[in-house]
Amino acid sequence: MNTFLYLCIVFTLLDVFLIVYAWTLQFFPTQWREKVNRNPSSLNPDGNNDSLTGMAIIVMTAITCALWASFFYVQLLVPKISI
Repeated sequence: MNTFLYLCIVFTLLDVFLIVYAWTLQFFPTQWREKVNRNPSSLNPDGNNDSLTGMAIIVMTAITCALWASFFYVQLLVPKISI
């Protein structure tokens, strides 16, 4: 169970990192932002950084929520299971 808790915490920290990164994108130099976002309709990370960051946040948040939900389900409702 401790390993599963550690996994939940690691995914939460990665999610927080992505959210902080997206929040601070506006503070990066304009020249760099134009370079990494030269093709806004592309899903290639070399051509569109902002959209992929948003999609990564959505996926990481969904995974993190599922991990925490399953952790608390096992911890609270199924106390005899040891993961």
